[in-house]
Amino acid sequence: MVSRAPEINFRQNNIIRELLRTNSRITLSDLAVKTNLNARIIRYNMQVVQSWLTFHGVHFINKPGYGVEVVASQEVKDQLLEKINTLNDCDIILSRSQRERIILLYLLTSPAPVAAKHVSEIENFSRSTVFKDICEVEAWLRSYSITLHKQSSKGLWIEGWEESRRFALVRLIREELGDSRWLRLFDYFQEHTQYTSSTLPQKMVVFINSLTLDFSHALVRYIEENTKRVMSIKSRVEIMVYLGITMQAIQTENTIQGTVESAVRQSDEYAIAQVLGYQIEKKNGTSLNAKETELIAALIMGSRWESQYLRRETGHAEEQTPTVSPKSQDLAQDIINICSMRLHPMLKIDPLLSDELTSHLDYSLFRLKYHIPIRNAYLRDICEKYPKIYRVAESSIFLLENEVGKKVPEEEIGFIAMYLLSGLERLRTEEDSRINAIIANDGVRAKSSLLQSRIEYEFPSLRVVDTVNTAQRSALEGQQADLIISTLPIENTSIPVIEVHPFLEIEDLKAIQRWITKKNQNKRKQSLHNLQDENSLVDLIKLSNITFKERMINWQEMVAVASQPLIQDNSIQERYLQAMIDLIQEHGFYMHMGSGVLLLHAKPTDGVNQLSMSMLRLRHPLTVKSPQLAETDLVFVLGAKDDHSHLTALFQLNELIQYPDCLASIRAAKKPSDVIHILWQWMPQLQDSPRT
Repeated sequence: MVSRAPEINFRQNNIIRELLRTNSRITLSDLAVKTNLNARIIRYNMQVVQSWLTFHGVHFINKPGYGVEVVASQEVKDQLLEKINTLNDCDIILSRSQRERIILLYLLTSPAPVAAKHVSEIENFSRSTVFKDICEVEAWLRSYSITLHKQSSKGLWIEGWEESRRFALVRLIREELGDSRWLRLFDYFQEHTQYTSSTLPQKMVVFINSLTLDFSHALVRYIEENTKRVMSIKSRVEIMVYLGITMQAIQTENTIQGTVESAVRQSDEYAIAQVLGYQIEKKNGTSLNAKETELIAALIMGSRWESQYLRRETGHAEEQTPTVSPKSQDLAQDIINICSMRLHPMLKIDPLLSDELTSHLDYSLFRLKYHIPIRNAYLRDICEKYPKIYRVAESSIFLLENEVGKKVPEEEIGFIAMYLLSGLERLRTEEDSRINAIIANDGVRAKSSLLQSRIEYEFPSLRVVDTVNTAQRSALEGQQADLIISTLPIENTSIPVIEVHPFLEIEDLKAIQRWITKKNQNKRKQSLHNLQDENSLVDLIKLSNITFKERMINWQEMVAVASQPLIQDNSIQERYLQAMIDLIQEHGFYMHMGSGVLLLHAKPTDGVNQLSMSMLRLRHPLTVKSPQLAETDLVFVLGAKDDHSHLTALFQLNELIQYPDCLASIRAAKKPSDVIHILWQWMPQLQDSPRT
């Protein structure tokens, strides 16, 4: 047994430190950037790194294609960070990202230009290292609309809004602490007055302790007591740190100036902010002006809340549903109306999407208006994995920009795209994720009954569709299932087989779970691959799917006739027709696209066999007694099999109806083949990005 930890060198120390600071897995390439090493050197040192971590009792994952990860609680990681900092009595070793944050701290807190020589002498950085990090520092500041200026005789200095500087400092502390310690910061200052950490650079610790966060903590508690609401932990920490930075800024005469909006001045939150200002003046002898008070009120308005309570005379708390502003409701519905015509019309009647987006806009409108940064950790993922949905969300963002009078950041567009994606996911039902399984055994009914009960209890996503006797080989022929779970060996079958004990031992459970996990991963990869497929309008509207008619008696007949080509070629089932009729009866003609064009559809799970679209043209428009639809003469039926494969075609259809000449040509067509020619004629004129 190894009795002492392996000795580690400077590079290994740096690698371990960065792994302990990372909350999840990290690729070698990302680790190389953070440690300022290359991936080859990291691989050479990984065996010693793993030995050191294993000696200290933590599980270490190092898999090709997955990356590396330290599996341990934050408490254990912090203990190991403190231990590694004491090795050889050395000072804390800063990673490249930490160096950049130290430079940012100098720039954001210094009243005068900062000389690179000054930073290198105090922080023991070489001047060349400082200049090498400046590009990343400049890009980071730019995301807060702060400009970095450089002049050899003068040094480095910044220009930008004072509120942007403050929120940049909030973000800087968050990045240095990491999400776990950041979220624990509010509770930390409930018991402490000073922040201590041997894993942070000393300059950062000194700055945090200059903010009197214990007093800010009490101010946040005052906000909650007076609003009778409990903030989310993220909002608690953000406001606590912002208040600390604000008090420090006012003491150094870095104040925010400007006029106050009357709507905010008349709000309850403004009254609470005024009392906070009074308490700050009593504590520090410095007062808040009206604009400073307004910004704190806006922060309170833009906070997320865990719950809201009203006190009865009995003293018991009763939960109350938070109210949302009519402005946010109208904006949310306008955004959904635009995006639904490019993604799926059923988004327009998704009440959860409307509620969630309204609640989000209540939060984000104040943040956008008052330069309060919006952070979206999933922006890169949504842009890379769902570029079409992001693009559609981007097409609606002009509504927000008109409201707040400024450019909306990518992070906010990413959030709207995430809400839209969640709405698309809801179009699929639980049946889509079910896995059909067959139980195979020797014909003993008690054995199969017990096995089925155990399977359905342990794996809710598995549905046993049949039980067969393996002695009858013909029983397995022609079976439609994803998996066979058998108590006996089975060979030469096209369906995967897992052999188990009738009582489902631990190893059997693990084997089934591994198979389910692998299948879901493959399904997910295929789904992401399919997102790149381009099914254009001309791919879906085939000649045989175009119907010309003189007139219709009623809208029910119109729906039936428009759907008939897709039913005849088995693209959709008969029940899909009824599902469309049911939707219209319940929600009206919300699928109206404008200009006499109607898009009919139902859910993918209502009977779609393959992605398809048909078109019906009426020579005499049908008049419908509905406020949503006066008359219509062009009817499209969409059969979408999933939440993404139809996006290109639907976007193109939405674009085409914006061209009156195109619609006029279709209405003047003498035969179905003319429509195909018209579509091909107009397709090159469509933009690759949404028109607003």
